[in-house]
Amino acid sequence: MESPVQGFLHITRVPGPVDPVNAEYRVVFAPLGGRLHDRHALCQGLDGLTDFLRRAGVPLPEIEQAWQNLAKRRIYSVPRVSLTRAQIEALGL
Repeated sequence: MESPVQGFLHITRVPGPVDPVNAEYRVVFAPLGGRLHDRHALCQGLDGLTDFLRRAGVPLPEIEQAWQNLAKRRIYSVPRVSLTRAQIEALGL
């Protein structure tokens, strides 16, 4: 079984509607000690972002932290995310 890769999920609210509930979000995985991948996932609204973060194994308290931060600013990073290569591919990252 492959070892998970540790890193951050960087979330950016795409310019457009200011309403964070209906905004589009771009998510990039940044492995620790590595470089940002060129691939990113797009999520529509907070529901789409929440679904994506759940599939990435992000615990609910961290998801709620992301909601709170993204309501105030366009960029937030979820720390301590562990993804296998298969999960990275399945998430489109």
